[in-house]
Amino acid sequence: MDVYTRTLRFNHNPLNLFLKTERKKGLRIGYMEAALEGFYLNSIETGMHPQKLSDLLLEKFYCNDTEAVTGLFQFLINEGDRVSYQIMLPYLLSASNIHEFEEIIRKRFFGIERFIRQGKNLYNFVKYTEERRDPIIWINDLERGIVGWDMGLLVGLVRSALGSGYITKEEAWRYIEQANTLCADVLHTPGEIDKSFLIGKAMKSEKIEDWDRFLSCYSRLDKYRK
Repeated sequence: MDVYTRTLRFNHNPLNLFLKTERKKGLRIGYMEAALEGFYLNSIETGMHPQKLSDLLLEKFYCNDTEAVTGLFQFLINEGDRVSYQIMLPYLLSASNIHEFEEIIRKRFFGIERFIRQGKNLYNFVKYTEERRDPIIWINDLERGIVGWDMGLLVGLVRSALGSGYITKEEAWRYIEQANTLCADVLHTPGEIDKSFLIGKAMKSEKIEDWDRFLSCYSRLDKYRK
């Protein structure tokens, strides 16, 4: 969905004035995911038809009921892509080139094609941003990890599950507040959250056209980081 390339759907929801700080911060974690999917940014409601949300959950994540979505939520809370990222990153940073990284990983681990694929994607994405110089991905950005990616995805999925009728609003807020808690120890600004999401999202694809979409979304969210 390319809605975000034309406009960001910022919903000036008056109810947000009465939300707890933790809930507002939790919603902010999901801005990158919301923008990429064309959801409203600052509301737990997505602005999308329930059937479209159900289709999204089924087609992208194979979830079609409450048990499936809550199982996915727990995976993101407990592990997500953070575990493989944390294992992979030291080898990626210490290798002089991507071929050395691949050789090290193949010798060190068994059945590790996912690490190699995501490591290559991340390596090439960082090189791509170095050429663009917008944004600059620093070493400390990489070291902060991708909890922003896992939790941003979680917030988006929770909102979709709520809109699909799989969970209640109170259940949705509990997951969103949990996402905020998990991010808070590592990511301290909206910029750090969005960059963490960007890094995690980009390493899932090897296509430059996908990277350009993610970078465009990241850039367009700049005014919401103030």
